[in-house]
Amino acid sequence: MILITGVTEGGEHAAAKRLERRMLDLWPDLAQSQDDVVRIFVGLKMHGQKIEDLDLVVIGSFAETRPFDVEFKFYPREGEPFQPRSARVRNFALVIEVKSHDATGVRFENTIASVRYVRNGRETWENVTEKNRSQMFEFKRWLDRFGLDNVHVRNLVLFTGLRERDLPRRPHNCIASDTSFERLLNVLGQMASPRGEDRRVTLSYGSDEAFRRILASDSPLFSILEPTPLDRRRMDLIAKTALPDAWLEDLGERQILLKGRGGVGKTVILLQMAYRGYDQSGLRSLVLTFNKALVADMRRTMALLGVPRGVEKGGVAIETVHGFIGRLMMKLGVIDSYDCFLEDYEAHKETLLSYLSSGTVTQDDLASIMQVDATNFDWDLVFVDEGQDWPSDEIAILNALYGANRLVVSDGVDQYVRDAVADWSSGLPKGDFKARRLRKCLRMKANLAVFVADLALTLGLNDWDLDPNPEAAGGRVIVVEGDLAARPDWVASLVDEARALGNFPVDLLACVPPGRTVRTSDGPMNEAAAAFMENGGTVWDGTLRDVREHYPTNREDLRFVQYDSCRGLEGWTTVNYRLDELWEYKSRQWFAEGHETDPLVETREEAAARHAARWIMIPLTRAIDTLVINVGSDPSPFRDALREVAERRDDIVQWVRFAKPVTD
Repeated sequence: MILITGVTEGGEHAAAKRLERRMLDLWPDLAQSQDDVVRIFVGLKMHGQKIEDLDLVVIGSFAETRPFDVEFKFYPREGEPFQPRSARVRNFALVIEVKSHDATGVRFENTIASVRYVRNGRETWENVTEKNRSQMFEFKRWLDRFGLDNVHVRNLVLFTGLRERDLPRRPHNCIASDTSFERLLNVLGQMASPRGEDRRVTLSYGSDEAFRRILASDSPLFSILEPTPLDRRRMDLIAKTALPDAWLEDLGERQILLKGRGGVGKTVILLQMAYRGYDQSGLRSLVLTFNKALVADMRRTMALLGVPRGVEKGGVAIETVHGFIGRLMMKLGVIDSYDCFLEDYEAHKETLLSYLSSGTVTQDDLASIMQVDATNFDWDLVFVDEGQDWPSDEIAILNALYGANRLVVSDGVDQYVRDAVADWSSGLPKGDFKARRLRKCLRMKANLAVFVADLALTLGLNDWDLDPNPEAAGGRVIVVEGDLAARPDWVASLVDEARALGNFPVDLLACVPPGRTVRTSDGPMNEAAAAFMENGGTVWDGTLRDVREHYPTNREDLRFVQYDSCRGLEGWTTVNYRLDELWEYKSRQWFAEGHETDPLVETREEAAARHAARWIMIPLTRAIDTLVINVGSDPSPFRDALREVAERRDDIVQWVRFAKPVTD
């Protein structure tokens, strides 16, 4: 039988139906067979991968090998090409990129195919052969995540606007609208480095067991990313909430600077503006941030909204700053590998900037890169999250690439974590940038905003100006004194309370200090996350580097991140484990970095405390409804301030003490 699932309209679905007809032309009995299965997935989503969207994925598995006629010589990995006496196929796994361009929109350089797009009046060519190859490897990595690494995969490019006579001489991996399925199998035979005894070849891409697993009902191929009610609220906020026309009119015309403290919704506004550009004008936007956990979170939201990142239809891509600049360095020959990339990052940036400023790399060179590699570099708008922390050389690199008028920058007031606050508007004429100050708290309910404002003043942050949102009444604060990691049952009760209100565990957020890692049967984990799992819960442990690369796809996962990675994130309930450790950690860090202070203005201790206080405010502004603050029993400046505010606001703050465990 042949089953087509996924997107039910558009060019990709039409291509899937055409492929089905070609199979039935070759094997008419396949339509009724219960033992032989071909699944065609249209618009497959690989949630959490760097490349998420695949036009067609075709998986076939046959109880008995099926024959096909040989047309071409096959090319073994070693030895001379040969003409098989016979050929059969047992199974196959294909990633197919579909392009509808006619002959005027496709060009071949040898067997490398590129397709043409016209964007903003400028002709752009996308290397579809390399794109398809990258998709294949990303699909393999995605299967590896689920332990399905025993299936081989091949990649094909289907040109629905071309015929076989329009293609280059084979071998290559391109097929056309009139390509028979028998010829497609011959193409696979040429590419698969087949081996066969006495020139009798069988195409097999894995064991029967491997294909049984990949086609099983619990296979990731059948998984669906289901939004939670909180996801839907965020999606509606991005897709449906109206932005002032003047904000949208400024896009691409002048640099926009959004200034506001944690909780005003800067990140959501960035995504709103990027979404509007895509939805109304087909613009391509790149969102850059330093925070991998935030990249995962924003990608999850864009995936739920169904926003692409392609050249053809526009869209939104979300990447880390290091990832984007590293790829640019590779493209311009500043580096030839990513070995020791971060260790030598500062030196590499200096070289890159010298290329750009000296004329070694010209504007024509940059335009050529954006034309040839549009997928990675041709962006209409660039949105910068946490722009207050950008060093001047990275600002200069971005300005050299795209110009200030394409940039939209969010500036987290009092959320900067480096010595100097970045200056994005330096040298710009007054009419070339627009600053917009955001003061109303859009994330936290009113009680949380009041509590956080009180605590900010008590900690010496006298210019805190976040206004509570009177339309978001309620909210509660729970201070937990003791070892919260040892009480996963208590955390589970918070999850149950949130669930009773229609939320899922993934809607909550747990923040932890660095370190405190334990070994489990699944490998190293954060101790609080491990304890929650041992208590019967499931987690997305974003404290681990390999996990941070992928956003959570299970609504039952409670998210754990380190404090250093929590900016821009939010949770219905936010649990801050050992927040006093963050205070001490950031104070020590400030002293270790050797900062200088003016003793007539403030002491070194006061400066360190101010630095720690700024960091403390970041996790304190992540919650929507319930803010949990966990501290130890030892005295500290932060604990003293917390106690003072808790006593003053005892109508909204509950203080809970856990007894110390009894030891023998």
